[in-house]
Amino acid sequence: MKNTHSFHIPVMGIGFTIDTPLKVAQYGMDSVISLVDDILLEKLRKMYSEKFEVPYHEISDKIEDFRAKRITSYLNLISDLAGKKFEELKNVSAEKSEELFNYVSMLPDGSKMKAEFEKLTSKELDFSKVKNWVSNNLSMGAIDVNIMTKVDKDNYIKDEKLPVEFNDAHAALRGFANSKLNSSVVLSAGMNPRLYAYMSQFNDFFPDENGAFKKRIILKVSDYRSALIQGKF
Repeated sequence: MKNTHSFHIPVMGIGFTIDTPLKVAQYGMDSVISLVDDILLEKLRKMYSEKFEVPYHEISDKIEDFRAKRITSYLNLISDLAGKKFEELKNVSAEKSEELFNYVSMLPDGSKMKAEFEKLTSKELDFSKVKNWVSNNLSMGAIDVNIMTKVDKDNYIKDEKLPVEFNDAHAALRGFANSKLNSSVVLSAGMNPRLYAYMSQFNDFFPDENGAFKKRIILKVSDYRSALIQGKF
């Protein structure tokens, strides 16, 4: 995946960047969604489904593994909607060129891609050439997620404690792993060996036949010692 920008939008609290990819991913900007609050994710999924006329089926807290399923469904919806916006941007024409120019205008001033586009469009606007250039050069921003590793409380049905994989952070990880996203999970707020070991149960965290990873792992650490300990684990 190409890095078209020199920055990304990090996770900001529980809700400030929860739908940011829907606003910026089509411009090639990476951003991070917090997976802490599945109730909020479900409410937003309902809202955006209605707004964009996408069929919506509620995932209530009475359904088995509802937290993971809510997260998967929300991430898939955001991926689909952001992808649709990006495809519309790529389908440039005389009537639909404003979004493309907005994309390029937000690239860094020293960007090689920006210079190429300005050269391509400086004399005349040949939309067949522009469309070909767009197809070969532009990429959608990554829809990354954040899991706070220590926010991993046990869950119960009545008085019966559920298995560890139904803990909050484990369910969030499963929700991400089962989604269609090709992106990264940012692990923050400390070390959770049980959660790290749980990742091995999902194929997307392993390289494919070409050595590419569909799901990648980012450790958010505060100092070198923490990075060294978690990296070795």
